[in-house]
Amino acid sequence: MHSTDFNIYPLTGWYPGHMLKAGRKMREALKLVDLLVELVDARAPLATRNPWLQTLQLDRPHLLVANKADLADSRCSSAWEQWFKQRQKQIYFLDSRRIANVQALVQLWKQTVLEERKARGATRPLLRPVRIMIVGVPNIGKSTLVNRLHEKKRALVGPKPGVTLQNQWIPLRDGVELLDTPGVLWPSISDKCHELLLTVLGNIKDEVVGINMVAEYLILKLRETAASDPFVKLDLPESPALPAEFLAALALRRGLLLPGGLPDCERAAVALLKEFRNGRLGRYTLQSPQECTCE
Repeated sequence: MHSTDFNIYPLTGWYPGHMLKAGRKMREALKLVDLLVELVDARAPLATRNPWLQTLQLDRPHLLVANKADLADSRCSSAWEQWFKQRQKQIYFLDSRRIANVQALVQLWKQTVLEERKARGATRPLLRPVRIMIVGVPNIGKSTLVNRLHEKKRALVGPKPGVTLQNQWIPLRDGVELLDTPGVLWPSISDKCHELLLTVLGNIKDEVVGINMVAEYLILKLRETAASDPFVKLDLPESPALPAEFLAALALRRGLLLPGGLPDCERAAVALLKEFRNGRLGRYTLQSPQECTCE
């Protein structure tokens, strides 16, 4: 790459047909549930919200859960919590891998449904299970959360988007049924930087966008958002300013070489993204409330 203005590059337009089909099924299933729970990524809470999902709410209560909070900067998460609160919206930050963090969720969701029924003037008790739908973009952690809530691990889990392929009804304790849904993107992403951010977070497959471009975007984004050197743990002898040169330096440091001793920048990009996604570089939030001029 020769430019750091990523928005000069065209969008991929990636929107698989199965997502369109899944979206239609979700619209139909929403009529059957009492509560919509939308998972977003704590490192970019607004960027990972699906604007299309917001059109499906109808008259159902809607809760936001920011997953992967253990990978985000806790100070930024507090700022986001206040940002949503100022807009009369509540967001719950969650590390879904820790059972202690998810135990109270079902009761919170159930109580939300019962309070909403009371506010609508419902007088009859709910004689069926409370039905909750979990939605979100691909690879946001829905299946991991479902497995923490359900001891028999009914939902498939994987490191790449697209593991959950169809709606699954899953019974939980205390009279609650959970509908796990496939991850769905929206048909039109606003710009290339947004597409790259979603790819950095694992919501779009690396090979769709191009892994070198994704890694170069991450390098610049971390430098922009981090309070201190985000790459100190890589132990590089120098940290070149240009992203492409940075990847070359990382490849040389790791011994990732092509024939002739040239740096293998693609393998370096794979390594960098893996370490970011695993939290080995540290806890970073890639979108701040200050960037948001609208809701």
